[in-house]
Amino acid sequence: MSEITYESVDGVARITINRPEARNSINNAVVQGLHAAWRRFAESDDRVAVLGAAGDQAFSAGADLKDMPRDVWTCMPNLSVPCDKPIICAVNGFAVGAGATMVMLADMAVAEEQSQFIYPEAKIGAFAGIMAGFPPRMQYKAGLEWLMTGDPMTAQRAYEIGLVNRVVPKGQGMTSALELAGKIARNAPLVVQAMKSIAAGTLPVSPSAQHYPQRAMLDRIASSNDVKEGVASFKEKRAPKFTGS
Repeated sequence: MSEITYESVDGVARITINRPEARNSINNAVVQGLHAAWRRFAESDDRVAVLGAAGDQAFSAGADLKDMPRDVWTCMPNLSVPCDKPIICAVNGFAVGAGATMVMLADMAVAEEQSQFIYPEAKIGAFAGIMAGFPPRMQYKAGLEWLMTGDPMTAQRAYEIGLVNRVVPKGQGMTSALELAGKIARNAPLVVQAMKSIAAGTLPVSPSAQHYPQRAMLDRIASSNDVKEGVASFKEKRAPKFTGS
């Protein structure tokens, strides 16, 4: 069973975290699968993406403590894979830790009425830093209270402070998100992409949001064939033959 599924219908990419037995918690397979999905979406003809989760208990319970994921930032929407096309989250239950961060980083979100958003890092003494870039995406004072207390936030409150666009009855989250995505997908794609690109360009960029894309570029260089070739040519006292890979 694949932890991440990707379906494309009428210009809409439906990306699903498929670990309902683990409340869609994020392990290394989910990180790798979501990163691949974002790359596929960015390079595809799909015009809008909807990120949802299997089952009816949780959008994501956050990091899987039994298989702690590495480089979680690489699975986040709009962070490791640049993309001017809109990404919508369909939240169908608990969104905890990294799951809540995905919602924050998405361009839009629909939440079912029973959903709760929890960011527990202040209570457990761990913080990756990505969520600190929330101010352009929800009210500052309300968002800071939520993060610093670690208290659960209801879907209605998430709507009130701008974390989600709309709240819908239980079981209708994906339907509502796909309806929204369909409306956008039928519009002029170049205009939609320009709207996102220009709007995103007006938002302040947090230090973490600046750091991670640069880290991705440097990590790629560090693991490249050119590095190996450069070292080998130095040892062999010959001119290197770089391939850009």
